[in-house]
Amino acid sequence: MFSDFLHKVLKIPLTMRVRYDHSMSQKPELTIIFLHGIAASYNTWREMLPTLTHDKDLAKVRFVALDLIGFGKSEKPDWYGYDYASYRKALTHTIKKLKIHTPIVLCGHSMGCLISIDYATNGDRLIDQLILLSPPIIKANEVAGFQDQIYTKIYGELRAHTGAKAVGFVAGFIDALSSFEKRSLDTVAFRKTMDNIILNKENYGMAVNLKMPMEVVHGRLDPLVIGANLHKVSERNQHFHLTESFGGHDMTGAKAKKATKIIKDSLLHLLLHVDL
Repeated sequence: MFSDFLHKVLKIPLTMRVRYDHSMSQKPELTIIFLHGIAASYNTWREMLPTLTHDKDLAKVRFVALDLIGFGKSEKPDWYGYDYASYRKALTHTIKKLKIHTPIVLCGHSMGCLISIDYATNGDRLIDQLILLSPPIIKANEVAGFQDQIYTKIYGELRAHTGAKAVGFVAGFIDALSSFEKRSLDTVAFRKTMDNIILNKENYGMAVNLKMPMEVVHGRLDPLVIGANLHKVSERNQHFHLTESFGGHDMTGAKAKKATKIIKDSLLHLLLHVDL
């Protein structure tokens, strides 16, 4: 394919598909970029974006929602790395392509949280704040508890698409996770991101060590996130501000409303205090 020649052979960086780009202002003062999770797409934000983008208090904010490489309407090459370095490069070049010159907030859901944490730690552009919704942070082996070991096995079995009990355990929740796209399960992108990002042993340490404002929302009924780990991170990192809400993993219902309010409050605070 011509695209493979451009990106694999000529090394022209891939960019993420822009699914939403809106601001009431011709000269926005702040940009928030939404990054969905594994096996999902921009549709993750279907309940939240209309409320936020039509709020006149946020008229000076630019709202951008992307499809991660490998998912949604972005390209899905089998040769792609699907690791942190690959997504850092793609996000940097997407930001350049969009000509974003304002301060930036990254808002991630699930795996999008992990990509956001890594980018804030290692990326080329300065990030002013993170908003993390349902971050699936699993501890590394040397400090892992029983829950971490069970979740690692479940995620690992789901990644391999074998082990009927483990797959069945997670699959039982899939219908409730309406942003989860089942067709992504049998893809190279799913398997590689599960290995390289979801099961990455550095995730817990990155979250503990990142010294920047992080607003975090956890659904008390979320079967795919270890709430105890989030509490541990918040105890060790004063910048990791954890809020719990009724709800599961997806951004719907009461959890979406809670997250929408936290996003609005964070954006208004930044509009007042960030140097432009």
